[in-house]
Amino acid sequence: MNTTNQKQENTISNSWEARYNRIDASQLPDNVKELIDQQWMLVTAGNKNSHNTMTASWGAIGYIWERPSAFIFIRDTRYTYQFLQREEYFTLSLFTEQYRGALRVCGTKSGRDADKVKEAGLTPIDTPDGLMSFREARMIIECRKMFEQELDYANLTEYYKDEILEKSYNNETAKHQLFISEITNIWLKEYSQEK
Repeated sequence: MNTTNQKQENTISNSWEARYNRIDASQLPDNVKELIDQQWMLVTAGNKNSHNTMTASWGAIGYIWERPSAFIFIRDTRYTYQFLQREEYFTLSLFTEQYRGALRVCGTKSGRDADKVKEAGLTPIDTPDGLMSFREARMIIECRKMFEQELDYANLTEYYKDEILEKSYNNETAKHQLFISEITNIWLKEYSQEK
């Protein structure tokens, strides 16, 4: 193969459109509970110059205010929290099982102290809308914040209160912030184009 054809093939295989297809939220191919609870996801906010990501397994995908929406819960002590506060948009990135170790790294290390993305072996990329995600993601969900509110644990019902505060929080004072966001795009990796 000559160099010109090789360069052209590399350009095509590295282009966004060759790697991902845009799908509608109604075409989501996964069981949402399993997608978030079992497979986990990376929540990423920021830009090329300054971004952070964290592993999350609390959230939901649904429909509210006439829009397909994502619901995530982030503790105010997490480094990613300040990026979510600052930015209007963020991504949820989902991976195949082979990246479970990378998700563990991103869930146990803080971006304050280390380059956990590099340690996890992930490659940052920006989407066509300029949001940050990772080349290894099999699905990228782009979100625009609509609503945020701190969870008030005083509103837990008596039946669940003690159990939830003990098991989920170890009776700590750190709070979760609820972010409800419109899903603006879903990008699904085109595996047939992968080498």
